[in-house]
Amino acid sequence: MLSENCQFAVQMPVQSENILNQILFQLASEEPYKTQLQSWNRVSPVLSLDEYAKMMFDAGLKDLNISMKVYPIIADDAEKLFQFISGSALIPYLEILDEDNQEKFITEYKKRIEEKFGKFPTIYAFKRILMYGRK
Repeated sequence: MLSENCQFAVQMPVQSENILNQILFQLASEEPYKTQLQSWNRVSPVLSLDEYAKMMFDAGLKDLNISMKVYPIIADDAEKLFQFISGSALIPYLEILDEDNQEKFITEYKKRIEEKFGKFPTIYAFKRILMYGRK
């Protein structure tokens, strides 16, 4: 849908590779949350770098630049990591759960973040795909 001499540029998080998203997905897959969420879980629609490269090539884009960038987040504690993800990925889960179960979910999620990272301060490697091409 790009006109000649136009550019295509996109960036998006690689949720399936981001540890905080993996912890969240696993928690939502377990009882009692699986039932409370009616088996809903946010599956990332983000494809692999190879799949995007092929799509862009097949669409006739040139000067392709497709990469993964790591944005390092230094966290002094699990709360900082929780705050990082609570403004986006966590919201759809909390919207489905009632108030009592929201608190339980948050408490368990924070506990799992603490367990996964173990020692603080720590680094969280937040990954994003960056894509560029021109027509």
